[in-house]
Amino acid sequence: MASEVVSIALGTVRDLLIEEAKFLSGVSDQVKEVQAELIRMQCFLKDADRRQLKEETVRNYVREIRRLAYRTENVLDEFAIEVESQRGDRGIGKAFKRSACIICEGRALHKVGSEITNIKANISSLTTSLQTSGVTEMSPEGQSSSNAMKLEQNQQWLRRTYPHQVEEYFVGMKDDIRQLVTIITGEEIRSHRVISIYGMGGLGKTTLARKIYNHVDVQRAFKAFAWVSVTQQYNTRTVFRDVLKQLLPDQQKSSVERMEDRELVVELYKFQKDTKCLVVLDDLWEIEDWKCLSSAFPIAEANSKILITTRNQKLAEVEFPYALKFLNEDEGWELLQKRAFSKRDAKDSENDPKLEAIGREIVRKCGKLPLAISVLGGVLSQKNSLHEWETVNKDVDAYLRMGEGSKEGYGAVLQVLALSYDELPYHLKPCFLHLGHFREDEDINAEMLYLMWIAEGMVLSDHRGIEETLTDVAERYLYEMVSRSMVEVNLDEFSTNTKVKSCYLHDLMRDFCLARGKEVEFLKLLDFRGGKDPLSDSSTENFITPARCSIHTEYSERHDLDHNDSVTNMALEANGQLRSLLISASSGRWAVNISFPQVLCDSSKFKYLRVLKLEAYEFKGYKLPRGIKNLIHLRFLSLKGSKFDKLPSSIGQFQYLQTLDIRAESSNMGGIVVPNVLWKLKRLRHLYFSLFHRTRKGKLSFFGLSKLETLFGFHKDEDDFKDVLGLSNLRSLEANVYVREKNEVSEILNYLNSKQHKLREARLNICYLVSRFTSLKEEDTIVPIKDFFTCLSLHQFSVSRGKFDFQKVEPLLFPSNLNYLRLWRCAIQGDPMDFLGKLSSLKKLSLDDVDLVDRKMLICDANAFPKLLSLDLSSVSKLESWVVAKGSMPNLSDLTITCCLKLEMIPDGLRYIKTLKKLNIMMPSKFNQRIQGVDNRGGVDSDKISHVPLITLEVPPWEPYNEGLDITD
Repeated sequence: MASEVVSIALGTVRDLLIEEAKFLSGVSDQVKEVQAELIRMQCFLKDADRRQLKEETVRNYVREIRRLAYRTENVLDEFAIEVESQRGDRGIGKAFKRSACIICEGRALHKVGSEITNIKANISSLTTSLQTSGVTEMSPEGQSSSNAMKLEQNQQWLRRTYPHQVEEYFVGMKDDIRQLVTIITGEEIRSHRVISIYGMGGLGKTTLARKIYNHVDVQRAFKAFAWVSVTQQYNTRTVFRDVLKQLLPDQQKSSVERMEDRELVVELYKFQKDTKCLVVLDDLWEIEDWKCLSSAFPIAEANSKILITTRNQKLAEVEFPYALKFLNEDEGWELLQKRAFSKRDAKDSENDPKLEAIGREIVRKCGKLPLAISVLGGVLSQKNSLHEWETVNKDVDAYLRMGEGSKEGYGAVLQVLALSYDELPYHLKPCFLHLGHFREDEDINAEMLYLMWIAEGMVLSDHRGIEETLTDVAERYLYEMVSRSMVEVNLDEFSTNTKVKSCYLHDLMRDFCLARGKEVEFLKLLDFRGGKDPLSDSSTENFITPARCSIHTEYSERHDLDHNDSVTNMALEANGQLRSLLISASSGRWAVNISFPQVLCDSSKFKYLRVLKLEAYEFKGYKLPRGIKNLIHLRFLSLKGSKFDKLPSSIGQFQYLQTLDIRAESSNMGGIVVPNVLWKLKRLRHLYFSLFHRTRKGKLSFFGLSKLETLFGFHKDEDDFKDVLGLSNLRSLEANVYVREKNEVSEILNYLNSKQHKLREARLNICYLVSRFTSLKEEDTIVPIKDFFTCLSLHQFSVSRGKFDFQKVEPLLFPSNLNYLRLWRCAIQGDPMDFLGKLSSLKKLSLDDVDLVDRKMLICDANAFPKLLSLDLSSVSKLESWVVAKGSMPNLSDLTITCCLKLEMIPDGLRYIKTLKKLNIMMPSKFNQRIQGVDNRGGVDSDKISHVPLITLEVPPWEPYNEGLDITD
């Protein structure tokens, strides 16, 4: 891992030579010499990194190299910050201060020159020592030609389509699915209330459970569903709470957080007894854990069922066990082909019997385990020749021998995963190990992950193409790991280009990630959940110089880190090398019982932090600690989901800050107070606000933030829109605008349609305010439909209290990228469906509390809404009928109809929408009765939606609640 650290240091040195040339002019030659020594050092480190796991001498050399790389970064960073802060001094006595500044600069220059000379000598000495130890010099990284780099980038972009084809790689399990669906849905097998799928890790237990959970017959058989990943560090209360929140109707979910433990069990038991539910407990480990959980499940006296996945056969045998078998050789070879030839013609293997013979041998060596086969398929996807396949086959033998003797066969599997890791390009290895920061089964937000990688220097600026940002490069890095089957992803299906929303690691892959991260001193993980104290574990003493630390906590438990000597000791152990610190609670609520470790701000040993992530955190007195001002090297600061009242003015000193996320809450009604100093953060690239924020005086300025790429939560009342016009590098904007004057809308439109910006994606929320306190008149609330909808950068659009006249607007002659539209409390003339149905990118549409001024009918023509996935019609006044033509909304999966009180029936055309999976209806009893019929026998409209797996019928709150209106049974 020292090679990756040196790569990061080289990136820092290169960037400093470019960006800070005005500060480093006196020592630039010496810095370039250090740069050359680091490049030469890299040639040896590729071999040293492989040998350090076995040879203590090489390990010590690598540790010293890593220390010198961090020291190089620290010295140059600190010098640039010191000089910049001195040169930025203005005001009375400026000339005198400038003279003093020149003297200070000279002293600082002499000091940094001496430091750099010393570092260069140490690096040179270590290089000689590596040679003496027999470490082999290999070709330097990144010396490929520009054409090769371009080809590599093109290939990486082609692999972007991989996430859309996840189902393509599913093989086998057909008999398993058929048997389990029969067992779970069959009422004749009344004793099988708990079904346990068991088998070793990597067999595909969770994949099979997902297939069952989403099976159309299962969706029809149950009324409510819940899926919870239990894991080894589970908390009983958290499991009960998460299950109940998924089972309950939306209007009752908020009460769950206030329930005591006993009340949680009683309510969960009662709901499952009264309502037919399917609950999946994924990855349950111990029999004792199931005994603790089982008290909340009415196993003997209800039609609800529980599906468990576990590695523990004894646990499975407590209830109905279902053993998941390994793939047979044909299935294993089919899976390997799909992975290895995902972007090539699988016929290549069919026409080459030698290739098939090698592939089948690899399958046998993997023990026909799906995870191992998939991972090796990812390795082979980068290999094109028979010779390369033979080499991988030999490597598998070597890695498997390393894992011999490990219990339960996991050692051999982990060694196969080690092969896939070793095959990664060097720039991807730290990105993969970084995933160890997060909890098992956690959906890792992809956008924030990219920004943390960038903050730590893991994303190389040399890999940028024309008009690409570092975020684009980081996205390619993730896709590369996905294509190698090392990382799984969840898609944001509502985004325009179906981007990755989050990613996660298979549990065995995470085990390997943490093990390798510990071996190379990449990450220190402190998991306090479940009442554990990882700091008391003597094994952590072997972790000499952690570069990163991640602390996992539980909302319901107290962890007083502030007075824990071990945290202070960790500060001393870090010795200035700690680069990132992540502290997060495992629930979405504030971690009110976690004391802030003040040592992290006060200790000079932590001042070189690049990444600080304090999420779901309630600060004492709703104040950030004063010592946070010392963390001037921060590149990434996230306080998302935390609770505090004011951002300190010292935030303006964070000259290297790239990402600031303050989507937090305040104890004050006015929101978080943000001092007007953000304009000082010249390197800021990504800024995230909560909707409610304010500054003490005037409007918040963004003037001079020329590198800003993301601005989320902009509020026109509090933030200066004129400054936004000058953000020449802005790529993503989320803006909230209360329209009080006539010209405000045209001002926004002019900006969005301007060709002067680089905006890729805009999310705009507009609310028209007509009152005696504003100059806006009713005629000024007419929305310029065509101007907005043809704006290519506008992807999400929400309008409140506006007026739409669809009678006067012509069909769109230009493409539209709008994928989400919400109209709330708007007046609509004409049929909106005629116009909106032609929006080729629209995926989600919500008409909420709208007034159809001159219409009683909505008509969706054939071919309308080609990509629409979700439609919500709520409180649409005057709507009496709705016509859906055959061929309309061919991809609709989620439909909600709420309180459209004059609507007589559901449209007949719903019978043609075979993609419809979920139908939520809250309508008067008369409407529902047409679907429900008498005694749940089906009404006159039931055949229109008989193909829909999950249908929920409710009556409005003012009518008596009728549980019998859920017809999914």
